[in-house]
Amino acid sequence: MRYISIAAVFTFLAGSCQAASFCLWKIPAPESKTERFINLTVVQFIQQSDEELVISYGGGNLGSGHDMRIPTKNREEGAKLIGSMRDTVKACDKP
Repeated sequence: MRYISIAAVFTFLAGSCQAASFCLWKIPAPESKTERFINLTVVQFIQQSDEELVISYGGGNLGSGHDMRIPTKNREEGAKLIGSMRDTVKACDKP
């Protein structure tokens, strides 16, 4: 398994070291009519495997964090989702 720190995602920001305070990313759910979003500024880490991405977010003390699992067909699909998150972070950083 491969772990990717959200800090690594934010390092792709051009020109700024500060993250936006609120940065929404649409969670892919092709079979659902309901749209769900996650605030990327609360993501702690992303775990990538061949079958899924696990996004851990909103953690504090005493295990208060949450995990979201997004099924993927392969690593390339997971990499595209991470790229989409990276692009969203870049867009959130623009004034």
